[in-house]
Amino acid sequence: MAALSLLCSLLTVWTSWLVLPLFVFGPLAIYLGWKSYKQASAHLPRMKPGRRLVALAPMLIGIAAIPGALVFLNATYRA
Repeated sequence: MAALSLLCSLLTVWTSWLVLPLFVFGPLAIYLGWKSYKQASAHLPRMKPGRRLVALAPMLIGIAAIPGALVFLNATYRA
């Protein structure tokens, strides 16, 4: 799940010029990151803060990829 979330985050940035995948891959990356976190926390109910942050990393990267792609699109778009 974490690898799929990171792949969707990467596709969000690479295909941001198409605009439509921005609204598909971005939320999908966040959802898969959340599922990955839930899967990791189910196995280890009492996680240390460092492990919790590592488990949350794919979701946080997915959240950061959307504004990053929008900034890239805004900076490079010319009418």
